[in-house]
Amino acid sequence: MTGFPTFDVEGVKVPKLLIGINSLLGWSHTSVGRDRWIRRYYTARRIARVFERCMELGVYGVLGPVWPRLIEAIKIAEKETGERMLFVSTTIGEPRETEKQLRMLDGLYSPICCIHGAWTDSWPLENGRFVGLEKYLRLIRRSGRIPGLACHNGDRLRLVDEGDYDVSLFVTPVNKMGFYMYPTMESILEAIGKTKRPVIAIKPLASGRFDEGKIREWLEWVFCQKGVSGICVGFMSEEEAEEDIAHVKHILGIK
Repeated sequence: MTGFPTFDVEGVKVPKLLIGINSLLGWSHTSVGRDRWIRRYYTARRIARVFERCMELGVYGVLGPVWPRLIEAIKIAEKETGERMLFVSTTIGEPRETEKQLRMLDGLYSPICCIHGAWTDSWPLENGRFVGLEKYLRLIRRSGRIPGLACHNGDRLRLVDEGDYDVSLFVTPVNKMGFYMYPTMESILEAIGKTKRPVIAIKPLASGRFDEGKIREWLEWVFCQKGVSGICVGFMSEEEAEEDIAHVKHILGIK
């Protein structure tokens, strides 16, 4: 299905390049106006067209929340191409909705589900432990999926890594300008450099804040960081997908 190299998460082969969805679902990290336009323009069918082009280019994995429009787009793309997508899902909304969201994944190939980064960033701590986090990791495990965890904070990622939690994958921002890397870029780079768990780097182009004309340089920098197993790049159009996928293929030596 793909020529992209993979990394292993409990036997699941995850490609080193995944499709990001913030630019397609309306979380641009830019402005309310842009978010409103995205949500009006990007129907599930239009999102699916971007996915279909990615799949033609060998990229079949997507990372994103359990969100109805995203789920619909994945199903449309699979029907149109006759190929299965790998959905590395994340929770979203309120923790009490976790069981409902896990049921929403039925029928999709989503073998990994991660706790959402916003949850982890604000989760209550007591004596260095995340209060009640194990409950939600167990819900994911009992659903037959592999628990992962997203985080935008290097200090908290380190606490999870050292805390003997049932987490098999980390998802965290990694980019040259330190965008969304809290409390500092160094804290996240240090945390992922020490973990033995695989790490997916999100926001590698800082949500569009990269230096003009230097996409390949930015992506290559991310791949070179110790601990990074794969990256997730958001594409807002088929043209952006073509451009960025070509850069990643060059970096990874894919013909």
